[in-house]
Amino acid sequence: MKQILIISYFFPPCELTSSRRTQSWAKELAKLGYDVHVLTRKWDYPVRSFKDIHLPSSDGKSVSEIDGYKVTAVPYIPNNRDRLLTASKMAFLRKILTVKELILQNIFISSCPFSNVYNEAVRIVKEEKTDLVIISGNPFIQFKFGHHLHEKFDVKWIADYRDAWTTSTINHLGRSVLYKLYQRYDQYFERKWVRTASLVTSSSDEIGNSISDLTGVNSKSIYNGFDENLFDNVQDVEPISSHFQIVYVGTLYYGQDVTIFLNAYKRFIDQKHPKVQLLFPGLAADPIQLKRIENEMKNYESFISISERLPHEEVLKIEKESHVLLHIAWKEHKGIIASKIYEYMGSGTKVLVSPGDHGVIDALVTETKIGSICHTTEQVEEFLHNNYAAFLNATKIVPLLKSNRSIENYTRQSQARELEIEIRKLTD
Repeated sequence: MKQILIISYFFPPCELTSSRRTQSWAKELAKLGYDVHVLTRKWDYPVRSFKDIHLPSSDGKSVSEIDGYKVTAVPYIPNNRDRLLTASKMAFLRKILTVKELILQNIFISSCPFSNVYNEAVRIVKEEKTDLVIISGNPFIQFKFGHHLHEKFDVKWIADYRDAWTTSTINHLGRSVLYKLYQRYDQYFERKWVRTASLVTSSSDEIGNSISDLTGVNSKSIYNGFDENLFDNVQDVEPISSHFQIVYVGTLYYGQDVTIFLNAYKRFIDQKHPKVQLLFPGLAADPIQLKRIENEMKNYESFISISERLPHEEVLKIEKESHVLLHIAWKEHKGIIASKIYEYMGSGTKVLVSPGDHGVIDALVTETKIGSICHTTEQVEEFLHNNYAAFLNATKIVPLLKSNRSIENYTRQSQARELEIEIRKLTD
């Protein structure tokens, strides 16, 4: 039985989307006969805001068995920067400490606030004779752990990119010149560390290709996918009948052009005076994006609903009872696939992508037939008129999973099997 160590900073009980990628891998690889050990940090609090990530955990490591695999979680001990952040004090000093940490952790593992993850990884690899280490970023400093484990124990490792690091085409948007200089500093270490990996896995071909070009390491796309049983507890939920409901699930980022949809939405309201609601569950946790939407929807407040982060089960129910799931692709930035697009696939609810990316998102929607792509305000407006008319006529929509088998290729289970093929190549 091959021994696999998965190092993933984000892992359940953390409910962030980042946790589900490695969780599905651990579960499926255990089913396929691997001895899987997951190493993460403790998550004692629900993450409702950025500050919650920096709260201290309980003392001592915990070890548990879940779905046939082992999970070791080490405590998170806040540093001075974390304490100032969670207390909302001394913003200038906090920024100085953050810069210091970012620069020094590339040189000294001890400067990383969760260096105890690396120390525990050394113990596990040494005692359990690990055959392969899989490290999922971000945080990308974890790739330094893989580099050192390889040098210390000659163990093979996979660098998994949920998103691009220094090769990202969007991280620099709205950033200062100093940030761009820091990215060049980080790139030196990214190249140095990842060059020792046996394989790069990535959430899209474009991201993987950019890492391969930087490091010379072969890449393989393992899509995030969706859990085929994710909606089991809400499968009987029907679309609500009191009003036409549109929902945007997930984080909204600077650089995503939400105005194409919102301008069409406001024009649709002015023309039809419809019973309609646009939901943004979780957006209130981001004050900047909250203000952005509030400004765009001034005088249309009664047609939107914005909430704090909600339990995932509640979000799934909202997706099932809505009539349209809105996705805002990164226009002209190919290869960026938000995990929510896969969850949308599993819901069976119609998807509207606006704008499209003229890339992988457009290709996914076209292949799976989960909805429509609208690049202009006029196209969105026509979409809203047509689908609202169908709502008023109580038109029954056939669930997508029953009408299109190609969606099954994007389950997390299918993608984990793709990963297992690569693991066999490295461990046999």
